[in-house]
Amino acid sequence: MNFISNLLGWAEQFPESNQQLGWMGQVFGTVSIVLYIIMGLVGAAGAIYAIYLGIQLARAEDQSKRDEAKKHLITVLIAVAVTVVLVLFFNELLPLIVKAFFPDLAPNP
Repeated sequence: MNFISNLLGWAEQFPESNQQLGWMGQVFGTVSIVLYIIMGLVGAAGAIYAIYLGIQLARAEDQSKRDEAKKHLITVLIAVAVTVVLVLFFNELLPLIVKAFFPDLAPNP
């Protein structure tokens, strides 16, 4: 089982017949997919903006414009990195948290 199928497939552990947690499989599966879409959009937007800022940095003739472009570039890189880490954190740890609270209802795959 590869990384993506593991992340997207863990929600099937919750049986639909289970009255208490049957809905969790659908919710967690949807949330996982939405988080990966958000990560892709943020990554693409961040890459495009980082390229734009890199061009601004290269074309800047004034030191203040160069410093401003560098400051914005660092901020964009940090924001994209934090977003990617948070999405992976929630997609990886959410199944572990559910298994910790409901060990009998969420068996190991």
